[in-house]
Amino acid sequence: MQAQTTVPVRKGQELLLNEMYVSIQGESSLAGLPTIFVRLYACNLRCAWCDSMYAVEGGEFTRSSVEDVVDRIRELSAAAEEGEGIRYVCWTGGEPLLQAESIAAAVRRLPEDFVHSFETDGEVDLHTFDRLAPAERASGRVRYVMDVKCPGSGMKAEKAYANLGLLQPHDEVKFVLRDREDYEFARRVLSAYGTKAQTVLFSPVAAAHKVSMGLDPDRLAAWILEDRLPVRLQVQLHKVLWPGKSRGI
Repeated sequence: MQAQTTVPVRKGQELLLNEMYVSIQGESSLAGLPTIFVRLYACNLRCAWCDSMYAVEGGEFTRSSVEDVVDRIRELSAAAEEGEGIRYVCWTGGEPLLQAESIAAAVRRLPEDFVHSFETDGEVDLHTFDRLAPAERASGRVRYVMDVKCPGSGMKAEKAYANLGLLQPHDEVKFVLRDREDYEFARRVLSAYGTKAQTVLFSPVAAAHKVSMGLDPDRLAAWILEDRLPVRLQVQLHKVLWPGKSRGI
């Protein structure tokens, strides 16, 4: 099932904010780096293994102006003493690119040395944000970490195939894998569709939402090694650091 958000938002002026916090980035090639997370509310998909349903439905959000979000990001980035502070911002959700115009307005108000990553589900046309922030995209200041939905998610990849052709070398592609069927699906996608993205992530599903049993990372590692795939095995570092904690990590 796919569902569009029905919550109206003033484009370019406000964001539906679920939570904002500082943590260690647990995913992508930026894993391990101190990062400011901006989790936005609402999603166009309903994945079986979603671990942040509180940002998908249920009404857990506040309407925050772009200016207020920018001010809060600046506060969270500041070092306790003189220094550079945190320069990585992760926009996540839900699906952040449903609020593309407001995110673009926020990015333009933040320092040019900030690096913004977008955890996007692959089923929102990337053309929209590319047109809103062409300079930031070209420079690598804005990068996508884009899912391609596998069968085990309960969703169907559709726009993701076209989006693969829009990715740049600094972008990343992520497959969240529930079982061997998902693994074979991911292999077929990589073989059939070209992309400039230089990082491909294979991430094993963890038990969450409608999934009672995840995929053992060692099984996924064995498959990758057996097939000699040029992909990166991704285990969610934040869940290793803070086991049992589901928010604010």
